[in-house]
Amino acid sequence: MFQGEFSNNMDDKGRVSIPAVFRDTLKSHHADERIVITRSPHTRHLVAYPMREWKRLQSRIAATPPSPQLRAFKRIVLGSAQEYTPDRQGRVLIAPAMREYANMERVIHFAGAGETFEIWDRASWDRQLEADLALARDFELGL
Repeated sequence: MFQGEFSNNMDDKGRVSIPAVFRDTLKSHHADERIVITRSPHTRHLVAYPMREWKRLQSRIAATPPSPQLRAFKRIVLGSAQEYTPDRQGRVLIAPAMREYANMERVIHFAGAGETFEIWDRASWDRQLEADLALARDFELGL
């Protein structure tokens, strides 16, 4: 499970290091370092899927009846999907179109989201977190 928050600087070429704890989770829980990074269809950030989770998503998409919403989802998510294997320094090269979509500048923020993790521009993350705090104020799990 991916959990926690981490920030790393992106270099001028668009390379950023995946947090070591996330790389460790890929190795220990998924037995595969490969990830698929794609656009989020909900807000302007990226989502990283371990290969097993990516294949699970593809199966769910294939089992969903055709609709205009599904076509839009596929354009956003499948159309931008790229497979990555982090290099020896744990870096991946985020494509320019993906960086533009997520408004990525220099400081990149990683947030665990359970079976996936999110990749944000730091300023966008800060704004989203403030909005989430307002939404979650009255939410309880009922445990």
